[in-house]
Amino acid sequence: MSVPEKKTYLYFINLDERGEFYADVRDGSNNSIFEIKGFDIFEDGWMRNKSDLKGLKNHLVGLGVMKDDDDLTREA
Repeated sequence: MSVPEKKTYLYFINLDERGEFYADVRDGSNNSIFEIKGFDIFEDGWMRNKSDLKGLKNHLVGLGVMKDDDDLTREA
């Protein structure tokens, strides 16, 4: 039985100024797989702040976008 490939996703903050926020999560091919526009993700409690990768990963796993054993890191 083959072991599923563990994937690494990157979190990019593209805009964070003057009350505006835009970020996205990208796969290994640099394709955007999830976008965050505005502050709803924080207000709804999915992320505590813009650096809360654990909260974001839990949300993406719950949505089925990522698997629990995948990695989520900040842009290099």
